[in-house]
Amino acid sequence: MKLHEIYEGYVRFRSVREIASRILSIEMSIKYGGKCKQQDLDWLVLKSEDENLLNSLRREAKRYTNSNKLGFGDGNYLTTASDLAKALDVLVQEKRTLDGKARTKINQATDEVIHSDEMAEIVKQQAYIDLQNSYAQAESDSAKRVGALAKSATDI
Repeated sequence: MKLHEIYEGYVRFRSVREIASRILSIEMSIKYGGKCKQQDLDWLVLKSEDENLLNSLRREAKRYTNSNKLGFGDGNYLTTASDLAKALDVLVQEKRTLDGKARTKINQATDEVIHSDEMAEIVKQQAYIDLQNSYAQAESDSAKRVGALAKSATDI
């Protein structure tokens, strides 16, 4: 028997279908009740980051939809496949939301650093160093030209 989840030291779920059922119950409580335990939300966030679970849900959904046993009267297979697909969609949407929030935080942090006084001072220092380097380069080029002119003048 494979265990797909060990949470807080004891086994919570034994199959992907049980995990999908839990995901859907949390989603329903959020959607229709508007309330959900923080522990359940944290669990949902952790599961949305679990690539093994996402792949398992995909495989199970394919297995149920691609089965040769499907007939017109076999709604249980289709219901299970639908539940697995819905659970997968909930996790994918949660992951997109988390990725969007993370991107926003990174952009805000980057903007704060770019527009900080320390960064302005670093930019000023770098501009000063660049100006010194270009002056030294121009002076070196000028000295080379004067040397070349002097040499050509002495050759004449």
